Amino acid sequence: MFAGIGGFRTGLTRAGGFQCVGHCEIDKYANASYCAIYEPGKEERYYPDARNIDPADLPDFDLLCGGFPCQAFSNAGRRRGFADARGTLFFEIARLAQAKRPSYLLLENVPGLLSHDNGKTFAVILSTLDDLGYHVEWTVLNSKYFGVPQSRKRVFLVGYLDPRCAGKILPVFGTGGKALVQVLGGPQGSRIYDADGVACTQTAGAGGAGGKTGLYIIPPKEPFIDLCVGHPKKTDTARCLTARYGQTTLSHHRAERSGVLLIKEATKKGFKEAMPGDTVDLGYAGSNTRRGRVGRDIAHTLETSCIQGIVERGGRIRRLMPRECLRLQGFAEWQIDRILAIQSDAQAYKQAGNSVTANVIEAIGHRLREADAEREGDAAA
Repeated sequence: MFAGIGGFRTGLTRAGGFQCVGHCEIDKYANASYCAIYEPGKEERYYPDARNIDPADLPDFDLLCGGFPCQAFSNAGRRRGFADARGTLFFEIARLAQAKRPSYLLLENVPGLLSHDNGKTFAVILSTLDDLGYHVEWTVLNSKYFGVPQSRKRVFLVGYLDPRCAGKILPVFGTGGKALVQVLGGPQGSRIYDADGVACTQTAGAGGAGGKTGLYIIPPKEPFIDLCVGHPKKTDTARCLTARYGQTTLSHHRAERSGVLLIKEATKKGFKEAMPGDTVDLGYAGSNTRRGRVGRDIAHTLETSCIQGIVERGGRIRRLMPRECLRLQGFAEWQIDRILAIQSDAQAYKQAGNSVTANVIEAIGHRLREADAEREGDAAA
């Protein structure tokens, strides 16, 4: 359901053990990309409009996936919820689930769904699925913990008919972080930990140099690039930073060029430093209310138009290319080649922004397979 360019299919295919028997996508351009990637045969049914699907025409299936349109619930939109026609498309999923009774449901949407209308919208969704006999679990997952450098939070709902599946599919843990590793022991405030590890939770009354979590190695060893000399040189000491807060390009004044851009943000400091390799949110560049515009070696959440740039050496900010955006959603190079061969840049940006991150779906797919295999094993015993 609402297949887009096939993020669900890509992730589940990588997980192994899944076969797609049909897909639904109303956008002709997105469907063209889907067909270019997967080359569906006659055995795979295609339905252009979810509202017109006749359940009697559906093949049998065990898993129904759907990233139902998020615009009605997103904080970036008007949040009209079920008053928006797009918001009611969830009930098309419920209609087909009622008719076909698949063993599992896998749904995705924006985190704003949880808080929309003070939680009443989400309560309606849970109540609807409960009335259909589904046990439902949900969690918010961030793509950056699943092998792609993109901060993209989405809520995932898993429904199942067999109560023995409880707690066996969710939660899903990413592979992007590692446990806290102590490099040098000692009393509080003197311990040193590997910076790549996951830190302890900071407390309000921490005190001490380490804030009850010790001290951390700061990577990389030489985080600045000195552009004042004849050729760029890495250094662990920045030259004087310019106080020109509104500046969005490198300073041309001598002794003020450390390979650092000052990006305007609504903070006490007034700006945030951006270095080569960081991403910058280019939307509303002159805004006095936006913050979090700089991503440290990680992209912000992709949208349907490209408003992100990446800082290159020398202070140039360029937009992310369509290929880069599709990579951030976990698509392979050969899949991206097929999309870009038939789509304009505008369509490629839109399709990347609308897609689900394939890596996250792959992780959930592994858990689904394990839970289903255990359930079938119990039934056979």
